[in-house]
Amino acid sequence: MKKKISLRVIRRISFYYEALLKLNLPEDAYVSSKKLEDITGVSCNQVRQDFFYLGISIGKQKKGYQVHKLFQELKKILSIDRGAKVIIVGAGRIGQALSNYKLFNERNITVTALFDIKTDLVGSEIGKPGRKKPILHVNQLDAYLKENPGVKIALLTVPEEAAQETMDKLIGHGVKGIVNFAPKILKVPKEIRDVQVINDCIGTALYKIVYQLYHKR
Repeated sequence: MKKKISLRVIRRISFYYEALLKLNLPEDAYVSSKKLEDITGVSCNQVRQDFFYLGISIGKQKKGYQVHKLFQELKKILSIDRGAKVIIVGAGRIGQALSNYKLFNERNITVTALFDIKTDLVGSEIGKPGRKKPILHVNQLDAYLKENPGVKIALLTVPEEAAQETMDKLIGHGVKGIVNFAPKILKVPKEIRDVQVINDCIGTALYKIVYQLYHKR
């Protein structure tokens, strides 16, 4: 039976993977848990505990973990090795910035298309030559997802008042994972159990930090 991994552990694993990307070490090099601590802020003891818990036993005493093998293990755990195709609904500034996020390629994530309702955007393309992505009308979502069944993730950057309705449409069209950037908590209908939604509004995250800054105990 496959071990179920908590989201807290997955979050730390993503930090370790990002750290390896930043270090950009040769594949035959070794990286220590202390080096991972320096970059991620996660203690070296916690790093070793996570790797032990996940069955990552590729370390060598005094040398650390072989970079290539560690990359492969982390990719499997995060399912990055399988890749992911993503659409963005809302082709404004945030949507366009996300579509051009250069590190998506290193994470094996591909933005395939953007959707909007604005006539000055629909029908155009954005991105560098060879990597251009079309901006389609929201009314084309159903047809597009039927033609591209491998797309199961959407980033939602629409205005607050349109967010819930848009998410409901995405779920109805078979999308299984949604990251919502609108300043509103979106809720999945109770009868639907196989859809994951992350509410990741930048503003609310900033407010939380500001509050904590001025209310230290």
